[in-house]
Amino acid sequence: MEDRLRFGLLGPVQAWAGDRPVVLGPPMQRAVLAALLLHANRVTSVDELVNLLWEAGPPRTARKNVQLYVWRLRKLLGDRLVSSPPGYRIAVDPADLDITRFEDLLRAARTSVRAGRCERAGALYRSALDLWRGEPLADVAGIGTFGAGAARLDRLRLAAYEEYVDVELDLDRHQAVLPLLDDLVTRYPLHERFAEQQVTTLHHLGRRGAAVDAYLRCRRTLADELGLRPGPVLQRLGELARGPADPPAPGPRGSALRELPHTVAAFVGRQRELAVLRERLTDRREPAIPLCVVTGPAGVGKSALAIRAAHQVADAFPDGQLYADLRGATAGLQPAAPIDVLGRFLRVLGVADNAVPAEVAEASARLRSLLADRRLLLVLDNAHDAAQVRPLIPAGTRCAVLVTSRRNLVDVDGASHLELDVLADADAVELLVRLAGGPRVAAEADTAALLVRRLGGLPLAIRIAGARLAARPNWTLATLADRLHDERRRLHELRLGDIAVRTSFLVSYQHLADPMATRLFRLLGAVDGPDVTAPVAAVLLDVDPPQALDALDELVDARLLDETATGRYAMHDLIRLFARERAGDEPPADRDAAVDRMLAHHLDLARHALGLLRPGTRTPPITGPPRFADADTALAWLTTERTNLVAATVQAAGSAAHARRGADLADSLFLFFEMSGHVADWLTVDRAGIDAAVRLSDRVTEARLRHDLAVAYFYLHRPDEAARHLEHSLLVSRAAGDDEGRARALNQFGVLHGMAGDYERAAEFFKDSLRLRRKLGDERSCAAAQGNIGMAYRLAGRLEESVRHCRAAATLARRAAAPEVEVNALGNLGEVQCMLGRYSSALRYLRRSLAIAGVPANERNRGSIMGTLADAYLGAGRPGPAIRYAELAVEAMRRADFRHGEALALRRAGRMLCAHGDPGRGIEQLRLALALFTDLKLPEAAEVRAELRAARPIRP
Repeated sequence: MEDRLRFGLLGPVQAWAGDRPVVLGPPMQRAVLAALLLHANRVTSVDELVNLLWEAGPPRTARKNVQLYVWRLRKLLGDRLVSSPPGYRIAVDPADLDITRFEDLLRAARTSVRAGRCERAGALYRSALDLWRGEPLADVAGIGTFGAGAARLDRLRLAAYEEYVDVELDLDRHQAVLPLLDDLVTRYPLHERFAEQQVTTLHHLGRRGAAVDAYLRCRRTLADELGLRPGPVLQRLGELARGPADPPAPGPRGSALRELPHTVAAFVGRQRELAVLRERLTDRREPAIPLCVVTGPAGVGKSALAIRAAHQVADAFPDGQLYADLRGATAGLQPAAPIDVLGRFLRVLGVADNAVPAEVAEASARLRSLLADRRLLLVLDNAHDAAQVRPLIPAGTRCAVLVTSRRNLVDVDGASHLELDVLADADAVELLVRLAGGPRVAAEADTAALLVRRLGGLPLAIRIAGARLAARPNWTLATLADRLHDERRRLHELRLGDIAVRTSFLVSYQHLADPMATRLFRLLGAVDGPDVTAPVAAVLLDVDPPQALDALDELVDARLLDETATGRYAMHDLIRLFARERAGDEPPADRDAAVDRMLAHHLDLARHALGLLRPGTRTPPITGPPRFADADTALAWLTTERTNLVAATVQAAGSAAHARRGADLADSLFLFFEMSGHVADWLTVDRAGIDAAVRLSDRVTEARLRHDLAVAYFYLHRPDEAARHLEHSLLVSRAAGDDEGRARALNQFGVLHGMAGDYERAAEFFKDSLRLRRKLGDERSCAAAQGNIGMAYRLAGRLEESVRHCRAAATLARRAAAPEVEVNALGNLGEVQCMLGRYSSALRYLRRSLAIAGVPANERNRGSIMGTLADAYLGAGRPGPAIRYAELAVEAMRRADFRHGEALALRRAGRMLCAHGDPGRGIEQLRLALALFTDLKLPEAAEVRAELRAARPIRP
């Protein structure tokens, strides 16, 4: 044939003479040509051809059939197809066979990547991929064993696409490559690497929601098709897309959440309303999420109805039920902030405390992501307004939401509304029967009817009346009816919702038998906070705990107080309002003294707890017997009482009589927040404390709290606001002549400059701080400042000076019994020794540092030390323990929610794994490091991209 022949296997088997296609005959004949082309320029034996064409049981004429097919092909292709015992050979110029051209272009592209010529590499990958016309060997892949050859070619194509996308991402062409990735993920839904690249790209483009959706789609597909979970890289990328922090994966689907409160035993009527809610909550005909809002006046039974309905439909939500009291009608308390409710839900769903986002939008997006593929019911009780509810609503249609509120919430989009009225007379009497006893009510049927009418059919009022009657068996129904005879109270009850409820509460309050219970009720109304414990009640009353328990028991019996958990007591929101009014009946001096005792109690326990957790820090010397058995118990108390401590601080800070307690509480709680996070509460407490300090003209405390507020902003990665508060703190300290405050602010300025990479300037600030610390004679703080200077010198490359300062810091810290300072100093010494190549010495310092760092809540230090230990072991020629410590460092940084540290640890682990025997896992770690560095907008991202290019193995 005169025209040049070209062949194609990257699609259906084809041949062209010039621009004209060559008709290659029936499928078996094309299959023979494909087999010869797969071994172009080499001999393919007849036996190989037979095995390729007939996978099992070839016919007796198989060899003759092969000879016939070859004879016909030779007539089409000429003498390039020749006999060559024991088979045949086809001679093809590499440029005339698409497979060969594809492989040559792929090799050239990979070489360009390694040389850093990404533009050239991208063009070569595109040329290689443009050769494909469809599925390889498409028209013969079902013949014999050709499927294996087709699969090999397809793997080559997938590898080329992976590498091409990596190159485009290295060139920052995320937007341009996204349509290709979307197509690849659609065509290859089980190919996890394409999903990784898609999630990375969407995340880089700021489309976090789309990134989370892409991850969840892949996760569902892998689970449905293969019964598998995503690999660690894709799981981590999915976590990064969900929010700024690195939470652990949500709990298993099998661990359904059951948060609904118990239903009240004496529940009557409401059958129509229950039927409506059951239907609406389980209706899947509409494309939107079922969202029901139950509204009505205070005390009408919204919560009781919602909880009962939720229990009745619970089986329709196999992943469980979440419940939150949004405190929309709680006297003395602000409505629950959406970020607080979101934080609790996220923690229940498996997100660690230090991984909960601090911003409402991000936390809401995280909740929507976690609930996207779950069937779960959310009950949002006592909502204040629509703005409080909206961030808590899932996005998918598999969940349902049930809201109760006094307000109509007509501005909650997509909600259906159910207005709840008072009980009908018959149901109201039946409720009284359930509470006070059937025979008793039947004996005074007319009085019972009169009583429930006077109570206006309001369930809360009827429940309180029934509880009083049950607790006072010598009372008749007429007795209680007479006590409610005052028409002013009855009219208020019937017409003014809250006023009516207050009248009902007054009946129970006025008939408390124990004067101490009456006084406790009034004092509880003077205290802010969601709940109270028996020790706090004893402090308020200034009595022994057993006496306080008796008073609490009577309040519980009167249904003026609920024991929500063992030893914890809370008021219904309307009862709290009534208690606040009754607090005015307490003599002002006695009321203020009780509140001051409670604040002093909180302050004393907080200082004792923090003295155990952070010995030798800013807490004043502890006097008296120990309040906690150990540090773990102390931390548990702080964690449990956090919301009460925050409320107490804010209440005290806002009062001229208690401002001193408020400022001192805020000052003490800094140490807890620095350990545990809870940055939203941290900000609230510090701002309140600053207001109190200003009111007191206490400039020293004001400066300290402004410093603390700056540290909180560091935690939020908001350095500009941190710097502003540090400037203010320094100015106030100077004006007050407070050298300790100046030293603290200067030290933090050193940290600020160190974060910005200005290590020499950081060292100068640390030296200024050290000079003041020495003047004050504070060995612990001197050790910390000395260690910070050593750290700055290490980062600046002044290694011998760094060693001198770090050794001095370690000695001082040991003498001052400051283990956390000694840990940092020894860790810095270990790093310097590594930089100087003194690995044995480094290992000694670092092992000692790690042993000291074994105290709780110090994961960031532990992660840093373990990372340096990995470097030291590697330098000492021991890659095994080096890799082990490198991976432990990643885990520690992730637990500490220190994302930059995690990225550095991942990079270290990836490089070690690539260099010492496990490049596959090493590349995974580097990819995760790249994702973090990119998300944090740090320059290390470019370096990791280069390392990834160098780490990619040359494929055959």
